[in-house]
Amino acid sequence: MNEAALGVHASGSKPAVTRPEPSEPIADDSGGGLDVSGAGVTLPTLLAVARLTPPQAAQLVADLVGQVELAGTRRGRPVTLQDDAVMVSDGGRLTIDGVTSRIEVDDAIVGLIRSIATNCRGSGFGDLLSESVSGATDPEGLIRRVRRVIDPELDPVGESRRRRQIGELVRATTGRSRPGSRAVDDREASTDVPDGPSVPAGSLVTSTGWYPPVRSPWHSRRRRPSRRQSLYVVLALVVLAGSAAAAPRAWDQLSRGWDALVHPVNTSSAQNRIEPVSPPPPAPADPAAGGGVAPALVDMGAPPAAGQITRVTASFADGSCSPGKPCAVRVDVGLDPSTVGAVTWKLNVYDRCTGEVREGGDVTIPAEPGRDGVYGLSRTTLPDASALGIAAVTSAPAVAASEPLYVPAENAVCR
Repeated sequence: MNEAALGVHASGSKPAVTRPEPSEPIADDSGGGLDVSGAGVTLPTLLAVARLTPPQAAQLVADLVGQVELAGTRRGRPVTLQDDAVMVSDGGRLTIDGVTSRIEVDDAIVGLIRSIATNCRGSGFGDLLSESVSGATDPEGLIRRVRRVIDPELDPVGESRRRRQIGELVRATTGRSRPGSRAVDDREASTDVPDGPSVPAGSLVTSTGWYPPVRSPWHSRRRRPSRRQSLYVVLALVVLAGSAAAAPRAWDQLSRGWDALVHPVNTSSAQNRIEPVSPPPPAPADPAAGGGVAPALVDMGAPPAAGQITRVTASFADGSCSPGKPCAVRVDVGLDPSTVGAVTWKLNVYDRCTGEVREGGDVTIPAEPGRDGVYGLSRTTLPDASALGIAAVTSAPAVAASEPLYVPAENAVCR
């Protein structure tokens, strides 16, 4: 198969079978032998349909540069080259029609060379050709740089073959076949099959090549909203409805509060009185109201400090204690920094209802010289009574007592 072959779609209809009459052969000065004259396409049309190889692209660029150099010898005002003036004949030669004066080497020439480079199958050659026309400032420099790129692809021995391939592309583009070519024979053979697929006259390969894109109509269809979108719409409607229902009441309360602050009329009126944020704490219940008797206070019979003892404090080691259960109490004794050998205390439990005092065992803690206090842990089992008091009472080096701890801490009643 020829590497310059162009594929087109196979038509579903049966073509009219007529053998084209060959034109009068003329001499092709390109070295390609006999050719068919009188037909051609513009260069943009050929590039839009065909796909060039690097040698074919180099041949067309060489013809274009040669035409520009040839027109440079003419007199007259330089003109800008138009795309429709650049023709490619079915003999595989690029010509410029309708130009009788010099051609200005400008963006039009550069654009044609770039279009050929973009169309070329060889990406390396196309990139080099595009780079050769980039940044050119003068016509001579542009032509010189382009020739350095295309010369390696222009083998003089293969010029006739290149032009023949380009001519076949032109004939395929215009829908004509060269007399005696395989395309004509294939077209004749296709007429013998009544129901077979037909191939246009200008095609060189059946059912291969470029296919027009099929546009999907999906973008024009109106899609149904998804469930998530529907849920969002419903939620938005609910929020709007709730806001509309609560807006009058909120506005009324805001207006009343603003009027009460800025324009008070009657402070005794409920409309102009702002209620407190939180109610006051309830008053403690009177023990006598429930039929009980308030327990008595605890008298330890000793001062809070005496002699070398500056203070005595007692606290629940576990946070709290309950009647009838073991209780751990931490005792802290503050000392004068003078020398004290040891500190002794005991834990007393007082029944606030009966006045009974239950004394605990002595606890002795040695005191290091120079220290300002000692502490220890005392344990006792509380009696099952409704109101109790616990206090630590020291016996050495002096007699002092802590403040009592009450069990329960509040609302105790003697029954």
